[in-house]
Amino acid sequence: MGADQRATCCLCCRKGVVSVRSNLERSAYCCGESIRLKADIDNQSDEVLRIKLKLVQYVEFFIDRGVLGMTKEVNHTVLEYRGDPISPNTRSKFDSSSSLVVPVMPPTLIGVCRLLQIYYVLKVWVEMEKSGDDLHMNFPITIATCPFRIPNSNQQPKIEYEMCCDHVEGGMYIGPEFLLGQVYDGTMGCVEEGETVVLYRPVYVCVKSKGKTDQSSSTRTEDSTPKSPQRKLEQKP
Repeated sequence: MGADQRATCCLCCRKGVVSVRSNLERSAYCCGESIRLKADIDNQSDEVLRIKLKLVQYVEFFIDRGVLGMTKEVNHTVLEYRGDPISPNTRSKFDSSSSLVVPVMPPTLIGVCRLLQIYYVLKVWVEMEKSGDDLHMNFPITIATCPFRIPNSNQQPKIEYEMCCDHVEGGMYIGPEFLLGQVYDGTMGCVEEGETVVLYRPVYVCVKSKGKTDQSSSTRTEDSTPKSPQRKLEQKP
């Protein structure tokens, strides 16, 4: 749970107060699940507000070289959301249960490998369109490999393995096609210009969506339905 508040002023006069209170249902999600964030925004100012969300992937690389070694840090935007405008002197509620679905990407990796660390942060902020000020808060998110299960429930989520999205670390390993008996020297070879061939792309655990489940079950139902034999009509002379 997080909260932030800011008072807007004009010279020495106080114009209004903007406050936001957000609640994250849980901090661990599996790929394919929806991030459940609820926010209560109170806009008592004369400006139009807009809530924005961003899930960011942070990757840290470590190399043992010399005494201190070398470190490289990169970050990638996994997904973004821009909410509807909130009028002045109004109060609005936001629920992201159906709009923020975690794409397929590498799980959180902290304290496992001394050469690599991967972690995620959900950034929530309310932007004032007129002045440009904002109220912001950060929520650490753990991307796990085991989906959330309801205790004592017969319906358990089904998992599958899919390729990672291509705009985060873990899904951008694209290179020329590997040919048996040859050594890749960094050139594209006979591949046409502008064409990319995937050399290797890992797969990760993902919760199977309901649309795929319903589609597959309907296909099985149609296939299993016995068809009545067609009778040929004989023409009598």
